[in-house]
Amino acid sequence: MMVLAVFLGLAARGAQHQLRQDQLGSHAIAAVLAARDAHMISARVSTGGTATIVMSGREHALVFAANGLRVLPASRCYELWLMGPGGDKPAGMLPGPRDGMTGPVLASGLQSGDRLGLTIEPAGGSSHPTAPVIALIAL
Repeated sequence: MMVLAVFLGLAARGAQHQLRQDQLGSHAIAAVLAARDAHMISARVSTGGTATIVMSGREHALVFAANGLRVLPASRCYELWLMGPGGDKPAGMLPGPRDGMTGPVLASGLQSGDRLGLTIEPAGGSSHPTAPVIALIAL
């Protein structure tokens, strides 16, 4: 009985932590979308679909969403990159699509001269792009 109580306590703590992380992410996304300097940019993805971002320079962040991306095999994933003068930095991995929509994904740490790139990477992501960029958006 004691083991079950400990297990349930750990599971509840894990769920609370995930809920807090989700809430923080939602607040950060809302801050970008509501920022006075927020603006939207859309671009075609070369393998199909459309990428849309809402960006705020003041927040140093953007929110990415896509429509119509092709479904990838389980061994691959879509990954976002901040590509700029300081090199390419991973900016987030896209969740699987729901009803043809993918995202939203928050990317933070924008710097002057950055562009947003999208690639198809091995499942779990990469530390640097290993495939051609299928969308590149000047920020």
